[in-house]
This record gives sequence, C-alpha cells and structure tokens, in this order.
Amino acid sequence: MTVTIEVKAQAGKLQELDQTLQALLPTMRNEKGCRGCRVSRDVEDGEVFMLSSDWESKGCFEGYVHSDNGRVLLGAIKLLGESARFRMSSDARWKEIGAVTFRGPNDGQ
Repeated sequence: MTVTIEVKAQAGKLQELDQTLQALLPTMRNEKGCRGCRVSRDVEDGEVFMLSSDWESKGCFEGYVHSDNGRVLLGAIKLLGESARFRMSSDARWKEIGAVTFRGPNDGQ
C-alpha cells in the first residue's frame, strides 16, 4: 500500500520543511512494515513536497502514525506546512491531513 502526503510549505519555511522531511526518512524506513519512503518536490509548484511511503498493510501505516516518530512527522507538517493532504493509494481521493488522527490507543486514559 502506498501512502502519499502532499505538503505546501508555509512562507519562509521551505528549506526547514525540506530538511525536516529528509531527516525523518530514516526513522520511517525503520518502522515495522515500511518498505520504503522518499521525498520529492513538485515540478510545477516548488513549495509543495510529496512524501511517498510504501507499507505492507494499512495497519502498519496506522501503527507508524500512532508511534512517537509518526507524531513527530505530523507535528512537523502542522508546524511548517501551510496545507497538507494525503491519500492511501494512487487512485484514492485526497483527504485533509487533519483526517489522520493524532490520538493513539492509550491517549486520554
């Protein structure tokens, strides 16, 4: 399963967003079920980054999102991104990044 996250950098945060996404790739690659990940920049809009990751299953991706490393990624996107969206496969509809929950199974207890 391929997950693509598209992030448009906030004004003045382009380099910081790029460096942060690149720095987070090694931790993502080490997550259970991650088969690979990469960051690219949109050719038409240089302020937009695409983070693509391949996972063994939806459950593996969800496990990553709920991990400390996943929360760091989502926090960085929230802090440095003007807008963000994701999709779970190349033919799926885009969803706002807010649809990805920041709560884990032990939160709020």
